[in-house]
Amino acid sequence: MTQQVHNLTALRGAACLLVILAHLQTWDAAFGAETPVLREARWVGVGTIDVFFVLSGFIITATNRRYFGRPSAAPGYLYRRAWRIYPTYWAATVLAALTGWALLDWQPLSADALRNWPAWLALVPTADLNPFIGQAWTLPYEVVFYAAFGVLLCVPPRAAAAALGAWAVAVAAAQTRPVPAEPWLVVPLSPFVFEFLAGAAVAWLAGRGVRGWWRTALLVGVAYATVGIVLVAARPEPYGLALTDARLRVLVFGPPAVLLVYAAVAAEGRWPRRVPGWLLRCGDAAYSLYLVHFQVLLAAVVVGMKLPHTRLPHLLWLAATLTAMLAAGFAFYVLVEKPLLNIGRRRRKPSAPVVEPGIASTRRAA
Repeated sequence: MTQQVHNLTALRGAACLLVILAHLQTWDAAFGAETPVLREARWVGVGTIDVFFVLSGFIITATNRRYFGRPSAAPGYLYRRAWRIYPTYWAATVLAALTGWALLDWQPLSADALRNWPAWLALVPTADLNPFIGQAWTLPYEVVFYAAFGVLLCVPPRAAAAALGAWAVAVAAAQTRPVPAEPWLVVPLSPFVFEFLAGAAVAWLAGRGVRGWWRTALLVGVAYATVGIVLVAARPEPYGLALTDARLRVLVFGPPAVLLVYAAVAAEGRWPRRVPGWLLRCGDAAYSLYLVHFQVLLAAVVVGMKLPHTRLPHLLWLAATLTAMLAAGFAFYVLVEKPLLNIGRRRRKPSAPVVEPGIASTRRAA
C-alpha cells in the first residue's frame, strides 16, 4: 500500500537548501564576509548529504521490499533506477561543462577530459571525479546501492537480509585497514554504506509498525549532532577539512541522520499537521537544485569578483546569487527533469512501482 510521505519530501527539501547555503557560505567567507545566518549553516550543511544517503536506503527498501525473491522484478527496477539518475545527470553535466567553458575557460574536450568522459557519464568510481559537477561525487554511492539492491531482488527476503548484514560486516572490517587504493573498492567499502543500510533498517522497522518513538528519536538526534559538531569544531584542523574523513563524518552525522529520517517517517500525519508548500516544492525539485546550483554559484562568483564587498553590496550579491541558484534549479526541474521523468513513466509498465533516489523528489513510499 502506498501513502503520502510529505515529511520525507520536506526533509529532502530542507537538506537540499542547507547544501546550497553551505556552498554559498564558502564564498561568503572567501569574499571576507561572515554573514551570521550563512556562518551557522556551515555547521550542518555538510551533514545533509548523510541525510540523503539514509533517505535513499529507506525509500528504495520501502518501495521494493515486497519484490524480494522475484527475479523478474529486477530488470524493470534497474531500468527505472538508471532512467531516474542518468538522463537528468547527463543534461546537467553538459550544461555545466558549457557554462565552465564559456565563463571559466574550462576545456571539456581536452585529451584528458575525453579520456574520462565515459567514466564520468557512467558514474563509475574513479580517481578522477567529474570536474564539472563536483557535488556529483555522491551519485556513484547511490548507483552502487541501487545495483546491489537489484541483485538482492533475485533472492528470498531472508537471504537478502543476510547479504545486507554481510555487506555491513565487510564495510566494518574495511574501516580497520587503510583506504583501498583501487577506486572501484572505495565506494562499496565506504562507511557511507552504513547510512544506506541504516535507511533500509528504518524502512524495515516502519514496515513492521514501529513508529512510536519519533519525539525521542528527534531529540536524541539533535543532541547527538550538537555534541558531535562541538567536538569536531574543537579539533586543531579546520571544521570542513576534518570532515573530509568519511569515517569521522559518518560517526558524527550518520546516527543523527538515521534518527531524523525515522522521526520524519514515524511522525507522518501527526506532526507537523501542515507541511509548508514551498518546502514540499523544494523537495520535489531537490535533484535538479542539487545538480545545477553550484554552476550558477560559480557564475555569480565571476560577477562578485568585480564588485565591492562592503556590507550592502555584499548582501545584495548574496541575495541575488541565492535567488539565481533557486530559479535555475526550479527551471531545470520544470524544463528538463520532469519531461525526462514523464518519458520514463510512459515506457514502464503501469503496475511498476515508482522509486526515487534520496536526492531526487518523491512524495510516495511504501
